[in-house]
Amino acid sequence: MNILITDIENNLGKYLNSFLAAKNTIFGFTKETLYLPDKAKTLEIILSIKPDVVIHTSSIENLELCEEDESLAYTFNTIGSMNAAYPCSILDIPIVYLSTSYVYGGEKSTPYYETDDCYPVNVFGKTKLASEKLIRTLCKKYFIIRTSWVFGGADCFVKNILKNKTAEVFMCTKEVGNPTYIKDLSFSIEKIIHSDLFGIYNLANTGYVSKYDWVKYIFELTNINKEMIALPNNIINEGTCRPKFTAMNTTLLNNCFDIELPDWRSSLKEYVATLNE
Repeated sequence: MNILITDIENNLGKYLNSFLAAKNTIFGFTKETLYLPDKAKTLEIILSIKPDVVIHTSSIENLELCEEDESLAYTFNTIGSMNAAYPCSILDIPIVYLSTSYVYGGEKSTPYYETDDCYPVNVFGKTKLASEKLIRTLCKKYFIIRTSWVFGGADCFVKNILKNKTAEVFMCTKEVGNPTYIKDLSFSIEKIIHSDLFGIYNLANTGYVSKYDWVKYIFELTNINKEMIALPNNIINEGTCRPKFTAMNTTLLNNCFDIELPDWRSSLKEYVATLNE
């Protein structure tokens, strides 16, 4: 299969490039070589390659940057996604769009289903939801993958926590989501692209946890005895612009693709073990 990946420099794109290369031909780009806000150039590049599928990983994911420069966030994340989707509609090929659990509003107390209403609370989530809507409007063939708290690969939250293990750790106890192992995510994407069950899917490891307890478990696995400082519960609303609860239900993924990912603790143990190799 000929696969075009819109950004192979970010963590997920880089991992997917390596993961999928064994059985497929990869056409990998960077944000610069495939500058998605340029509609004409994006159209020209994708039409010239004629891939079997486009995996759209390119995105501005820094939440603070998105809040500071809303125009940039919408230009790159939303208009860029529209420009990536348009040639896919012309070629009648699937687009895999990596979205986020942050499209959900965070006000539920039970895991979100794909059919739940979306009320994102920050600019990043709003740009990703707008992208989803444009892709669904333009394309008949799409896989919109809502994932969260991806760890693993060359650069990730877990690795950065361990790299800075001597620094004080401040974590909010009320920010809850699904840690997702990049290996499990990539395995799932590889299986999904060989199907025609198009739609929106929650894709994350089984189980959910607060970010505070996630970090605590990381330290337990690595035998680091470290005190953590819990931030006030209202810190999410005051400064970090992150939804409180974005845990996702993955029943639809399981039913459609027979994919049931391991519990996040199991996958985290596997990942941590690789850091010592």
